Amino acid sequence: MPREDASLSAHHLVDAQNEDRRRANAVRLRLLAAAAAVPPAVVVGVAIGIVVGVVFGAVVALAVFVGVAAGVLSASPDVALRLVGGAPAPSGALPALENQVEGLCSTLGVARPRLWLVDDPVANACALTGRRGRSVLVITSGLLSRVGLIEMEGVLAHELVHVKRRDAAVSAVGVATAGLVAWASGRDGLVHLAVGRGREYETDQAAALAVRYPPGLHDALESMGSQVPEEASPFRGRRWAATRWIWIDPMVGARERAPAGELDATKTRVDALAQW
Repeated sequence: MPREDASLSAHHLVDAQNEDRRRANAVRLRLLAAAAAVPPAVVVGVAIGIVVGVVFGAVVALAVFVGVAAGVLSASPDVALRLVGGAPAPSGALPALENQVEGLCSTLGVARPRLWLVDDPVANACALTGRRGRSVLVITSGLLSRVGLIEMEGVLAHELVHVKRRDAAVSAVGVATAGLVAWASGRDGLVHLAVGRGREYETDQAAALAVRYPPGLHDALESMGSQVPEEASPFRGRRWAATRWIWIDPMVGARERAPAGELDATKTRVDALAQW
C-alpha cells in the first residue's frame, strides 16, 4: 500500500475510534453520575419509607437520585478545577501558545478551549470540561518553560484529542466523584477506573497522527520522566491522588512504583511512541 494511502487509512481508523470513544464516554458520564447518586437516594428513600410509607419513599428516592445525578454533572467542572488548582490565563498573555492551540483546534475540529495555568515547575497538562460545556486546557508554568514548540505541539494535540473524545468531560466528573474518595483515602485506583484505564496510551497514538512531527510527543514525555515535585506542589499528597490519572504525565514522583503492564505509565507510552 502506498504511504499516502496507509496514512489516510490510519486517519480514518482514528476518526472511527474517536467516535466510538465519544459514545462510550456518554455512557460513562451517566454511570458516574448514577454511581454518585445511588447512595444518598437509597438512604433518603429508606428513611422516608420507614416513616411515611414504601411508595412515598420510592418516589422521594427517585427524586433524590435524579437531583443528585444532575447536580454532579453540573457541579463537576468547578470541583475538578478547584482540585487541579491554578487560575485562568489572561487573554493575550500567551500568544505563541494560543496560536498553536488555535491551529490544532482547526486540525482536530474542536472548539478552542479556555487556557488555565497552574504555577508549578513540574511540566504537565490536562483537559477538563468547564462551565457551560466549554473545555478547559490546563497547563503548568513548568510545561511552558521546559518544552519547545515541537514538543508542545504534541502535548497540546494529546489534550485536544481528549476534548474531541469527551474524555475531558469524564475527567471532570471522575475527579469530582471518585477523586473526592481518593482525596479522603489517598488511594487513586478508583480515579483511574472512573476515567478509563489505557486512555492515555490510546490518546498518544491518535495525537501522533494529528501533528506534523510525531516524535515531538515522545520527546515531551521523555523529558517529563525525571520530574520530582517540590513539597508544596499540587503533584504531591491528597490533591495529586484525586487528579493524578487525568494528567498527561500521571507518574510524577512515582516512576519506580509503576506496575508492570500499566499502559498509562509514562515510560510505557514513551517506548510505544519511539516506534513513530
